[in-house]
Amino acid sequence: MSSTKQPADLSSEWSNDVRMNALFAPLQNKDLNPESWNAKILFWINLIERWSSENSVAILDVSELKHVFERNGKIPHCLPDIIEEAVVRRKFFPPDVHLQNIGVTHQTWGSWAVSLGTSAVKSLGSKVIGTRVSSFTVPNSIEKMEKLVTEQILQHSKIIQGSQFNYIEDKQLETILNEIKHQHSREYTLKVLKQKRTLVQLNIENRVFYKIIESDKSTKIDEVDKGILHLKVNLERIEREIETLENRIKEEKIKAKKSLQEGSKSAAKSCLKRKKRLDGNLEQLLSQQLNLEKIYEDIMQAESNKTIHQAYESGLAAMKTMVDSSMIDKTHATMSELAELLDMNQEISDAMVMKDNAEIGDLEADLQDLLDEEEHENLDDIARDKQTPETNFQIALDNLEKCDIHDLEPVIGKKETKNLVTSS
Repeated sequence: MSSTKQPADLSSEWSNDVRMNALFAPLQNKDLNPESWNAKILFWINLIERWSSENSVAILDVSELKHVFERNGKIPHCLPDIIEEAVVRRKFFPPDVHLQNIGVTHQTWGSWAVSLGTSAVKSLGSKVIGTRVSSFTVPNSIEKMEKLVTEQILQHSKIIQGSQFNYIEDKQLETILNEIKHQHSREYTLKVLKQKRTLVQLNIENRVFYKIIESDKSTKIDEVDKGILHLKVNLERIEREIETLENRIKEEKIKAKKSLQEGSKSAAKSCLKRKKRLDGNLEQLLSQQLNLEKIYEDIMQAESNKTIHQAYESGLAAMKTMVDSSMIDKTHATMSELAELLDMNQEISDAMVMKDNAEIGDLEADLQDLLDEEEHENLDDIARDKQTPETNFQIALDNLEKCDIHDLEPVIGKKETKNLVTSS
């Protein structure tokens, strides 16, 4: 186990050889010296709890723990007996027993342990009597880690906000949990958060999300939760598609200009056709985006479940027309490939047959606009190339000739002139 805090940093007695030799020795019969026996138990329980808390290690392996507390080449032989006694005292718990007894309501560890009573000891069974505990959890440490993770979740920049609940995707949750360096403790912390219903998992379109439950709010997953996340997923998808379409529109315009430069008017027309179709798709997506954003805003501003549900139902109708996002992606890809093949075929036909219709007229107009734009850009380039220091100076002189006499008067600090008298 890696750690940032060593036992010597956590116990003032660690440097006392005589004292530590006694604490490292096997646990003797309690009846021989009850006070000394109890003091030894408390020393190790407190030290293990401190080490666990300081190093964010909530799941401890007994065999590894011996080496953590190694001192001058010696290991504490009393440790297995100490841990068994700590389990009996309900200070430590085997992980599975701990998870089984976690309630859905937030309780302090003290009240939770007391509520278990003697049934906790009975439930341990062979884990306490006759069989060594191989691993255990420290409730105080896991509570601290759980609280820290929850705070980081609520402060995360990519948290999905709802009117009453917040949500987080598993990818973002993983980045937070990765702050816990000890793997078993990291995994166990997530299990505890789910078992306590602080995080409630739900799957939306093959993505994993968690509903974040604060205080005593309902842990039930309803249609509103699913609706909010469906809206969010579809809005993200539309944003990606809009960006892709905008890039493709730019590409088609560049291709059309290149075709004109190469003298291929028919190829330029084909590019403009594809651009027009993509423009139409973009307009449709922008409309869908506005609709879904409005619905999401309505849900965020809703003050009651009834209002939220009404907003969600409105959104459901809009989303049904969009079908499943993966199906849309596949359909768009297929239709795009088909359209390109049709454009190629049309390009061949246009080279063989001249059509005189409204579509051709529109394309001719677009083509002329493109030619004008190209010519304008070329003229600008030529004008820039022709400019020399002499021509710039001539332009400045010409502008100076056009100025009014008042335009030539200084504005700031104009000095009075004195009349000079000359003798004749």
